[in-house]
Amino acid sequence: MTDFSALITEQFCAFDQNYVMQQESYAGKLAPLQDRLIAAQNAGNSMAASDQKMIESKWLLLYTADWNTLDAKLADFSKSLDNPDQSWAEKQVPSDGSWGPCYDQWFLKVDAMIDAVNTLADAGQAPEYPFLFMEPIATPDKMIAWLEDQKTSKIYADGLDRRDALGAVTATLSQMCFKSEIRDYFQTHVKGFDLTEDYITAYKNWLDDWQDDQSGYWGGWFETPDQGVLKSNDLSLTFHNISYQHGKVDLWPEIFETTLAIRDDAYPFGWKHNGDFNNHNNYDVTKIFELGWDKVDTDTQNAASKDIGLVLDWCLNKSMTPDGGFIDDPTFYNSVGAAYYYGVSFLDQAGYFGTTAPFWTDKPFPDGPELCCKIQKKMKSEGLDDDEAKAAMEKLVDACGSCS
Repeated sequence: MTDFSALITEQFCAFDQNYVMQQESYAGKLAPLQDRLIAAQNAGNSMAASDQKMIESKWLLLYTADWNTLDAKLADFSKSLDNPDQSWAEKQVPSDGSWGPCYDQWFLKVDAMIDAVNTLADAGQAPEYPFLFMEPIATPDKMIAWLEDQKTSKIYADGLDRRDALGAVTATLSQMCFKSEIRDYFQTHVKGFDLTEDYITAYKNWLDDWQDDQSGYWGGWFETPDQGVLKSNDLSLTFHNISYQHGKVDLWPEIFETTLAIRDDAYPFGWKHNGDFNNHNNYDVTKIFELGWDKVDTDTQNAASKDIGLVLDWCLNKSMTPDGGFIDDPTFYNSVGAAYYYGVSFLDQAGYFGTTAPFWTDKPFPDGPELCCKIQKKMKSEGLDDDEAKAAMEKLVDACGSCS
């Protein structure tokens, strides 16, 4: 089996022989800026502009070898931290209908848009401006051409790993096409983009063709000078394609086999980050298992149950503090609220807060409701109120009510 993490590094080094040294140097420059951003957010500032500059800086660091652009973006990010009044960066842009005005990369604007659309749909509000920025994927032919162009990376030739852009846009398209409330929202309220049934069918067909018939997974493809095109098994991309289609996918035995086999590999080609588990990935894996639970045999279910128990133990004993807090990992999460959101989401998905036995085991967890309240109290004491923290609190309240 190909070690894609090693392959990607090797290809970047083929493009730039100083790649490893440069990446380490710029990672060292980014880290203190991210610490300043987190401190500003913890002080009650949204820091939307700085947050966008940080996210794009991380993308440049992890998915490109474009050091000049990264250097300029870091300088811009640093300067932005001096002004905490950044609410303007949360709004839709009148000129093209996009969100994320501090992003230069188009796919990051797409990612920001789908977050905004979910919020607007929940509130029953139409967007103010037409989605003109969606022109690169505005028709079925354009959409498929864009996806085909991004599906295969040629890092050794151009120093660009296309995986993150591909993942962001396919996750957005899957929500647009398969989440009924988002599909209806687009078809009812969005101007400047026509989400037709032909568009949805074309995307579904492309998605089905992209699924690997050996592993059951989806993932970026990597062209190599000596081995041809290699297809990766990408946990995150696979999760989105399964989740947004509500489990209505093929090759479930292969999906389970691959998911179990990559447990100890590095994200996104496995469950682990920096050598340990991670609640975001734990959530993804557990939801994949639940959606396909009835499609596999008892032996496979038992293997999956054992691994869910393993990551549940890790979550409770290594990712949390005794007072109900989640330990942030700024090398993975973009905010403290995100660490809480995925910790809560995993525990909720695993059925830990419930009073009945979850899908993967034969008994409930008696400590779950108490922990649910403890997390609520911890979040309130820390004043966490960004969008992801609010989403985490909603899940907690749904699970065990509002705790005083």
